[in-house]
Amino acid sequence: MEPRFQVETVHDREAYRNMVTVHYMLHQKNSVKALYAVGALLALCVWWTTANGDLTSIRALGTGLLTFAVLFLAIPYIDRFAARQVCARMLDRVVKGAKKSKTFGIPTRYRFYEDRLDASDSEGTIETPYSQVTDLVETQGYHLIFLQSGQCIVARKSDLTLGTPEELGPFLAEACGRPLRTYEMPA
Repeated sequence: MEPRFQVETVHDREAYRNMVTVHYMLHQKNSVKALYAVGALLALCVWWTTANGDLTSIRALGTGLLTFAVLFLAIPYIDRFAARQVCARMLDRVVKGAKKSKTFGIPTRYRFYEDRLDASDSEGTIETPYSQVTDLVETQGYHLIFLQSGQCIVARKSDLTLGTPEELGPFLAEACGRPLRTYEMPA
């Protein structure tokens, strides 16, 4: 059986950045709602402390509301900063691990058949049925295929040697029985 699509990709820092960012932002990142809850709790603590027993104090209420307003406006920036920091640390670890295991910059060929996909590099070939796929994500330059094993197939769209990027996404969604999600990478 001939493959429908084939990609020959070298996993470089940009490929790993896409993988790490998508993995963290879609699979691991806590909801910003938790930060708002902590902010509300902090504002209540400020109000309680400022009130010093006089719970009807206008000064204490104003201080608590001001604290809540400042936190409410600052939380999206705090969340974005924290996410960037986490992703940068994760990327450094992944790249360091890939270099240590001598897989960084090594070409990998992915072939997509009707019933399975395979990955081949200098170590050999591994076949994976589409039933092992847990998530499909498309970024501007990559298709990311997350597997039950915890691995991720990072297929650079410009590296397709058989088929087109516009056809690969819908094919994978149908073959895996999962929706193809789109993620816009932060600048």
